[in-house]
Amino acid sequence: MAWCGRHTKVSAPDSATAPKAVIRDVRSASEASAGSGVRFSPASRHGRRNGRSSRSTDGDSSDESAGEEPLSRLTDDLTWVEEDGGEVVGKKSSMASAIVSGRTIKRSMTAATLAKGVPAHPIEEAKETCHRVQVLFDDGWSDFAEAEGKLICDELAKGNETFELKLRGHKYKFDLSSPDEATQMNVKSGKRRRIRILDAPHLEDDESTSGASREEVELQKQLGPQSKRGDASQKAIAKYLQDDKHAWQCFEFFERNEAKYCGEWAVFYHSFSFAALIYEVHAAVASVLFRFRSQYASLPRILVHEFLSIPDAPTLMHRFETVFAHSKRDHNPAFRKVAISAMCSLAATGPEACTARIFVSGYSCKDVSFRSVLESVLETCYVPKKKIVALATQIIKCSEKHGLDVSQFGGKPCQSGKAGHLLQVFIKRSLVDHLVYAAEPYGPVDQPRMPLSGSVNSGESQIRGQVRIVCNPKHFMQANMVRMFVQSADPTFHKNRVAFQKELCGLIQELAAPELRERAAQGIYGGDSAGMVDG
Repeated sequence: MAWCGRHTKVSAPDSATAPKAVIRDVRSASEASAGSGVRFSPASRHGRRNGRSSRSTDGDSSDESAGEEPLSRLTDDLTWVEEDGGEVVGKKSSMASAIVSGRTIKRSMTAATLAKGVPAHPIEEAKETCHRVQVLFDDGWSDFAEAEGKLICDELAKGNETFELKLRGHKYKFDLSSPDEATQMNVKSGKRRRIRILDAPHLEDDESTSGASREEVELQKQLGPQSKRGDASQKAIAKYLQDDKHAWQCFEFFERNEAKYCGEWAVFYHSFSFAALIYEVHAAVASVLFRFRSQYASLPRILVHEFLSIPDAPTLMHRFETVFAHSKRDHNPAFRKVAISAMCSLAATGPEACTARIFVSGYSCKDVSFRSVLESVLETCYVPKKKIVALATQIIKCSEKHGLDVSQFGGKPCQSGKAGHLLQVFIKRSLVDHLVYAAEPYGPVDQPRMPLSGSVNSGESQIRGQVRIVCNPKHFMQANMVRMFVQSADPTFHKNRVAFQKELCGLIQELAAPELRERAAQGIYGGDSAGMVDG
């Protein structure tokens, strides 16, 4: 249907219980956006070198350490507040202005918000995932080394709120049981310092964050992975993947995700091909401007202002019945701007589309000038006009280097000829009817399957039936609402994707410069941009 179309966390073992500690994190948004807007930069204001802090305090070097990412991200459970602790910025304020102003970001780090703010991707699939833990020195917060942060997060994942660790030859006692303050204490010297956690990849969701009761979550877990409910036949997967080892690995990855997240999340599958570069650019821009974790998934839509008139699925259904049904249906440009088509199962057989059959080639509309769309996205983000054409060419060359098919952009096709990609989209069950509706081919509402939440929450087979998803960036860039995983049919690009995103972010790094950052954010939000998080 559509020509162009998170961050979530790695879960702890099922036996793990979430910690009860509450950890406060208040820091400057302008500090968070200083220098590189991409998380790959190793530099920081503490002069870190080779993963360690360059200074020592109290003769105890193990008190301090350093990670590799900027210290905050502008998504998930964040609230904009004035520098002096004044009123929260409301809908009439500008998110774009806040990004580069002296306001601060305040995050209450309960077990729930720890889970919200961290991408859910296996460590082996996302090698650059950091375990972000910081310690407070006299001159500010400093990162632990990643390996040390991992040890702390692993203890939390086991449900331990107080524990001891030996780090760099010193023994420390960690106490995260207080609702107001987490601390580390050098057992020998008695020196105590505050700590805070910005990233905890192993923590499970606090189920109360979704509005679902524990009984409801347990029921969904008992029903199992969505693609296998109702004893749904899996024959289509075997039939079309055949002996393609890489494709099997991709589908097995998706199956593991379904088993892991079926308690609180419904899942949908969106196939695409030539639009991949557009999605990747969206993700890179979101990374540079809003700290979207683009190394984990691409982003179908980024222009928030295009969702002002159609922000959700109920509105889209009404607009379809009154306008689009009589004018190109889901191929209407206004429909495409906000929605993507998807299936409800890895084993889906139709109507019209079979998830496994179209994985290798992907789905794409052919009436789109992809190069023009790419340049339009760059122009909307206020890339200087004289640089747009050259930058677009650089991006296409970068894509070729990493194996992404850009034949529709005037570049080279991928060598394997497998241009397909599959986006796995998890949506909190409480948001399904807000963002998704059951659809017939070409977009009419499939009334017998409405409301869609009743269907995907049931034990019924989901191998038949399409959906349309409203990809509002205000939801898709928040890991507590939407979580995404992408797999590519071409093994070369699949392997290179993280490196590709890193290089792509570098190409558009100019957007992070103070003189362009606010203008770019305003371009995405349409001038008067409300806060990224609407509560």
